[in-house]
Amino acid sequence: MGLLWGALLFPSFSVFAQHWHDPQWLKLLRYNKSLFGYRSEADGKNFFLHPDGRTSPEKELKAFVKAISFGEGDVHCRFPARFRWIKKKHPEIATPITPCEKLDEFRGRLKAKSLFLVFSSYYLNNPASSFGHTFLRLGKNPRGQSDEKVQTELLDTGINYGAETGGANPVWFAIGGLAGFFPGSYSAIPYYYKVREYNDFESRDLWSYELNFTEEEILFVVDQVWELGHTYFEYYFLTENCSYHVMTLLEGARPSLNIVKDLTYLYVIPADTIRILNDHKLIETVKFRAAPSTIFYQQLKMLRPSEQKMMMSLYDGKKELNPELSRERRALIYDTALSLMDFKNAKAVLKGDEKIHAKKRPLLVGRSKILVRSPDLDFSDKMKEAPHKGHRSKRVALGYLNAKGKNKIDFEWRFAYHDLLDYSPAYPHRTKLEVGRTSFRIDGQNLQFREFQLLDILSLGKWDRFNRASAWKVKFGNYQTRYKNKELTTQGTSLGYGLSFHSRYFSPYLLAHGEASYISEELYKMKLAYGADAGILMDFSNQWKIYSVFEIRINPWNESQWLNEIRYSTQEFAFGGHQRAFTINGDQEYGLNFYFYL
Repeated sequence: MGLLWGALLFPSFSVFAQHWHDPQWLKLLRYNKSLFGYRSEADGKNFFLHPDGRTSPEKELKAFVKAISFGEGDVHCRFPARFRWIKKKHPEIATPITPCEKLDEFRGRLKAKSLFLVFSSYYLNNPASSFGHTFLRLGKNPRGQSDEKVQTELLDTGINYGAETGGANPVWFAIGGLAGFFPGSYSAIPYYYKVREYNDFESRDLWSYELNFTEEEILFVVDQVWELGHTYFEYYFLTENCSYHVMTLLEGARPSLNIVKDLTYLYVIPADTIRILNDHKLIETVKFRAAPSTIFYQQLKMLRPSEQKMMMSLYDGKKELNPELSRERRALIYDTALSLMDFKNAKAVLKGDEKIHAKKRPLLVGRSKILVRSPDLDFSDKMKEAPHKGHRSKRVALGYLNAKGKNKIDFEWRFAYHDLLDYSPAYPHRTKLEVGRTSFRIDGQNLQFREFQLLDILSLGKWDRFNRASAWKVKFGNYQTRYKNKELTTQGTSLGYGLSFHSRYFSPYLLAHGEASYISEELYKMKLAYGADAGILMDFSNQWKIYSVFEIRINPWNESQWLNEIRYSTQEFAFGGHQRAFTINGDQEYGLNFYFYL
């Protein structure tokens, strides 16, 4: 029967197999072309039918057509996206008699009718999520109707790509993730699990971008996930990461897209991929899902100072609310206390910790007695902070510097991705996270290589009576050490830990500092130093910011400095000035800087 079926349907399947260069075939199997020919990114051998299938799209297509035409096994069940592509090219092809029960159950469980790209906001406590994270959501509601039935959102399915680390510690994850030691794979899990992981456990905001994909294209996404779920890829933290493999999935569903080519070759940053989708007009709507911390601070702003004290007493279980307050105010105070409970004890609440539930239970009982709904929270300002509205991650800078009467020119290139004075919407506030910042200086007739910061982080965590987030910093790379009146090349790392306090416009901080490095110029010796940083960030708006910091370093020559900087920033460019004073000899420098985001 199989031979007859194949002979009737594919009287010239060898001719049909010449379609191996079709863009969708190449994208479905993740083929890339180089000077040495084609090679698929998929590393699992069972992803290919032909022994040379990984490097020959032509042989792989011929093997697949042959297997389909002569009814060899269940290849139409194992590779439904490829079979759907063949059916699209040749609608006259009949579906094989062999049923695909597991595949049909998978499709039926997903019931995918709409497609979203979800961005989980930045989370510096996890190296894998320092730049954010993207994954897909397959919606059960038709495209454009998702907002009408938002309560069904948690019943959707999340499509995630991630590394299988086996519980590796952060250091081994960083090494293995950079070198491709871990396998990466796709998984389809209920969306409420992703909400619990990112939104609840890690208190990260979620942004859902609805994409203008047709139902036929969405079915291609579903079938690709089924195919790719049976193989693996080498996971690379900087390049072939979650966002990269989301983009390839979209291209496989709509082969006319060529969005992967717009990605940076050396690294792929989640927020950049969203901007690419927006540039290609693939985004229809944007929806924001607030994290417990965001909800709490939004409710807190609605309370009067006296009500905030009542809320804390209620949270601590010390006393009930004054019944003379209006029902609306009591409801809001209870809701804020419950939000604080969920924010500060997220994992304990979700894991059913009895002590936390015993503390939360009176709040729930008290709130249930107030038969009034709290006012809706207004997150409209959050739309200005959507990830696609931020500045681009790459930055080039040109600076003019005058020091001790000498004029100098600075050139700087930053691979990624944000500092304290950059345009702030869409990025974590009061945070610096820079990778690969490289600078050169022209001093007279000399060109001097000054620094290559592999990593430079400063996080001004919010420390208040509701939250105890620390301030910290880490820097690793090649930089300049001030020795008497000279600057010497140094390689090493520095760390800092302390406190930061936030008000509307001012964020002062104090860090204890430690440094271990090697001076590779003139002195040729190890340098160990300790000290402190006392600074303040003044962010009067998203554009205008002032930064001042005094750094004390205790070492054999006691290098200390005071830096003041002001900057005006937009999405496309920035300009500002700085003044630096060195306390050991009174030297000062003044600079004017221009920045362009690429």
